Amino acid sequence: MPSPRTNAPSTTTGSDALLYLLFGVLGAVMAFGSVAWLTGNLTNTFVGSGTWAPFRVTDALLHPEALWPALSTSMLMVGARVVPGLFTVALVVTTAVLWMRWHAGSKSGLARKADLAPLLDKEIVAEAKSLRPSLGGQESKRGPAR
Repeated sequence: MPSPRTNAPSTTTGSDALLYLLFGVLGAVMAFGSVAWLTGNLTNTFVGSGTWAPFRVTDALLHPEALWPALSTSMLMVGARVVPGLFTVALVVTTAVLWMRWHAGSKSGLARKADLAPLLDKEIVAEAKSLRPSLGGQESKRGPAR
């Protein structure tokens, strides 16, 4: 028999926020390093010597000049820093917005007014009339037809 789920926090501090933050930072660093390697190689292909460097994320992050020595400093800055930085920021912002929307749902579990609208008298009478037009002039248990 599975154990019942509780609303108790899963960490001793009472929150998983630091764990989520750690995973988010690690994910952003990995994304930035991978995109830096890719865009650095693309920049080297179009502007530099044309050879692709091996996949070394830490070198792409810390020493891009060692991976692509034929690139000028400005091209190296744009290809291995600016473009991947903008892409990573866009990825982080998109992830944060989606996370906020996903967690911004109804916390109470109660139906909203829009959810209840089809169940109200006016909508029930309108549905009945659309299904059986002959009921148009008759009274119902809910009162006179509108």
